[in-house]
Amino acid sequence: MLISLTHLKLKEMSKKHNVEKAKKLVKTAKERGAKLVILPSLFPVGNGFEVYDNEKKMRSMVRNLAEKIPGNTSEIVIKLAMDGQVHVIAGPLLEQAGPKVFLTTLVISPDGEIIGKYRKVASSEKDIRLGISNGKEPMHVLLDRKYGLIAEDDLMSPEINRLLYFAGSQAVIGTMKAYGKRQDFIKYVAIARTVENEMPYLMNGEIIESEDGDIVGYSPTFITTPDSLIYKEANEEDTILLVESSMISASHDNLVARANDLESILTGLCKSVKRTKSNINGDQTRKNYTAT
Repeated sequence: MLISLTHLKLKEMSKKHNVEKAKKLVKTAKERGAKLVILPSLFPVGNGFEVYDNEKKMRSMVRNLAEKIPGNTSEIVIKLAMDGQVHVIAGPLLEQAGPKVFLTTLVISPDGEIIGKYRKVASSEKDIRLGISNGKEPMHVLLDRKYGLIAEDDLMSPEINRLLYFAGSQAVIGTMKAYGKRQDFIKYVAIARTVENEMPYLMNGEIIESEDGDIVGYSPTFITTPDSLIYKEANEEDTILLVESSMISASHDNLVARANDLESILTGLCKSVKRTKSNINGDQTRKNYTAT
């Protein structure tokens, strides 16, 4: 299966402009034979959470953009998949689910069905301060192969990525928010995860353009493999990066299904992730208490 990653320059808070760009690249990917298209984090508006320090403004943005699924933004993704007649993985998007807000990645079939919904598990400190909740567990999507899904800070968690390995992932697909500096560290972390788990990683980044036309944030779009490390990388804005899944996918057994004694290991890894989050929450609470 030919997979297309989209390296978009997104104009902040310009939904119509960004959606039109995405539509054109989905069409280009389809014309070149792609069956699966990956779209960037918060692609309708751009994910600049790590770029700006004005948290009051960011919290307002979260409240205004969070929607139920299905909703207006998810309908945009569904239409892109149906018009292009391709599978689409888009996100994370801001999902309102009762009182909670999640960063949620959607997997859409060519006929417009939501066949997967993954809530980002590893929350950053910024996510927590902005009132964004974390999901409960990693997720796979089964297309031509078994793909593990990650979003943004999930890449930084060895435990989450190891769980995907144990469950038989043949490749991992993820998206990354924009950063104002030190963007190349993302590639180094992805290489480490690739070597640790002997799996390719397909990471879709983005470029954030301010209303004044300045580039304020960036994350790379690239593919890693155990043999090549950086196998391919997007070097131009508003372009697609194509890869044939048969050329990069690894072959792993589903160790979870084969070995019952792994249950304790997996439980321990999940608890480790939760403990990390609890410690971050506790540290932040202590900081706030000290500040008062």
